[in-house]
Amino acid sequence: MGLKYIEQVKSFILLLLILLSLTLTFTIWTYSPTYDTIDTPPIVDISIAEKKRIEDLVKPYRILYSRGETLTGSETPLNIEKVFNSMKTWEPQTLELVNTKASLQQINDFITTSNRVTFFYPTDVPIKIFGSIFSFADHNLPDISFNRLVIDWNGPSEDEMVFYFINTTNQKIYKTLVDKVDKEAFSERIIKQTSNFPPYNEIKRPGKLSLYVSNNPEDVKGFTYILEEIEISPEKFKNALFSFPILVRSNSKGAREQQYTDDNALMTVNFLLKRLSYVHPASESQNSGNPTELIQHSLDFVNEHSGWTDEYRYNRINPATQQVSYQLYLNGIPVFSNDTSTEITQYWGVNRVYRYIRPYYTLNNSSPIKTRKIQLPSGQGTYDLMSTISDLKMSSVDDMVVGYYLSQDDQQLFLNLEPSWFYLSKGIWVRVSPELLGGGKFGLE
Repeated sequence: MGLKYIEQVKSFILLLLILLSLTLTFTIWTYSPTYDTIDTPPIVDISIAEKKRIEDLVKPYRILYSRGETLTGSETPLNIEKVFNSMKTWEPQTLELVNTKASLQQINDFITTSNRVTFFYPTDVPIKIFGSIFSFADHNLPDISFNRLVIDWNGPSEDEMVFYFINTTNQKIYKTLVDKVDKEAFSERIIKQTSNFPPYNEIKRPGKLSLYVSNNPEDVKGFTYILEEIEISPEKFKNALFSFPILVRSNSKGAREQQYTDDNALMTVNFLLKRLSYVHPASESQNSGNPTELIQHSLDFVNEHSGWTDEYRYNRINPATQQVSYQLYLNGIPVFSNDTSTEITQYWGVNRVYRYIRPYYTLNNSSPIKTRKIQLPSGQGTYDLMSTISDLKMSSVDDMVVGYYLSQDDQQLFLNLEPSWFYLSKGIWVRVSPELLGGGKFGLE
């Protein structure tokens, strides 16, 4: 009898095991454990100041208008922008190489030919970067650069202008036509817009590029700021530049320096120079960079933390070292200093910024405690005085501009911005001292 029901018992046990297995599987699938609540970490605000566009940073610093035998010009931003902005609706056509190695005299002649306006840029501007400001009909732009833009309306056509792109370094000249332009209306507008421009002189130098300087004295305001009111907390840059600010360690290096570091990067803050330096050693590269990409990457990088704390302008590039620099300006006038940093400089490496050096103060968010008007001699008068100095080789002078000389007082309580003449020599802007302009000894401050 026992043998008779053995198969039925086995089937029942098997069915029971199957049901138990299904029950356990369902329980595992639908099990939801209770976890402790983890608070979401607060979002760190890395926005320091403002974002900028290419056209905010890549700007000409001088306009020169040649009419007949006379030259007029300006370095005032409003004057430059009135003329420049009036052309932004134009559509340049295909670029054409005009001269592969123009002589320096040919370049001088291009600028001083009548019925031409020239815009001066502080360094080489890639045409592809310029193409983001002006819309070219030909979108396939070559890898060329320029530092002088000449607008010519001497041609016979009534609705056609010519842009000349001149690179004074490699002495190449390109041109492009701009059609469907009312040339007569433009000429009248230029005459009206430049009617209040001061006269300029061309200083001709055999075998050299000419210098273009004002022929009238310059009235410029000077300013004094309270240093404490214009400083930006280095903590803001720490939050912006490090991936995990909460893990960053801070170390004091005496009264002059503070260091911030994690396992990948180091940020050094120099309290005396009001400068911070950030470096990411693993990104260092010996390769050269593409100028267009370097400028775009440098813009994007500072925009990521809204780091444009004042008016800065593109002023230097070195593709061999992947360096891009932006000069501090105040009211359209460049600011130079021996006491503190007045540039934002980046060195790029492997897929990211390798080194980042900049001021951590701003002149935008504070009013000066003192304002004064200074009259500077004309550019021509300054050049003539400089020519009397035996220690200065005038052939090494590549340009002259009015700028601000920024200095700190001995107690480091104030920042003074003093209007001064500067000359460019071997890539460095040098101050013409007040002693020289006042008839005293020549020197630097």
